[in-house]
Amino acid sequence: MFANERRVKIAEMLERRSSVTVAELTDAFQVSLETIRRDLEYLERQGALKRVHGGAITVRKMQSYSSLSARVTEHREEKRRLALAAIPYIREGDCISLDTGSTSFELAALLCEHFHELTVVTNSLQVFQILSGKEGFQTILTGGFYMPDEKTFYGHLTLDMIRQLHVSKYFIAPSAISLDFGISDHIHELVAVQRALIDISDQIIVQADSSKFETCAALKICDLNPRFLYLTDSGLPDEILEAYKKASINIIKY
Repeated sequence: MFANERRVKIAEMLERRSSVTVAELTDAFQVSLETIRRDLEYLERQGALKRVHGGAITVRKMQSYSSLSARVTEHREEKRRLALAAIPYIREGDCISLDTGSTSFELAALLCEHFHELTVVTNSLQVFQILSGKEGFQTILTGGFYMPDEKTFYGHLTLDMIRQLHVSKYFIAPSAISLDFGISDHIHELVAVQRALIDISDQIIVQADSSKFETCAALKICDLNPRFLYLTDSGLPDEILEAYKKASINIIKY
């Protein structure tokens, strides 16, 4: 097999998957480690991949926007595991904030099962509806202009309300995460709310299933921050996990 043909096939493998290892490539193509390293160096110069220790990961891909109704059914089991993973970071009596979106719906339902007293700040009408009937919970709905498609509130009234508050933890569930672009999402009005909630929080806990890593959405929320805690599912490839660890990003897989 010629070098160009092999490199095309390596790029195609990364299109189907998010990472490859040097060991599996040498086995697949029956060539030396040095040959594969040269292939990966070449492909990195072409912008086709990012080399990491022991292999390569895909360059970030653009996440397309999907509706809330579609997101509720996507990666449902992974989102429930992420919600369960968040529970140990919450204490009885905490004041926390929940993001909008389907991952937050799963977490809100579990809060009702695991806690008796919490104060929860949210701009999500659906999160509010899940929590509002729970005795012992104080649920603060920010109000503001209503976005029906996302069942959430936004705008200057929402931001004014948030700036009057302080929470111990903010559980944010963005659409995309990448080493180069940081944490990102799709809707300008909601990105402004996410930034405001980050500003009023002592600790940021990022919940993102493995499909969201090394992708980006149109609007940057913030840079990756070593002080944040990142929760994901067991599907995140070890090569990507290692690359983030080298950047001092603390990811915990569940």
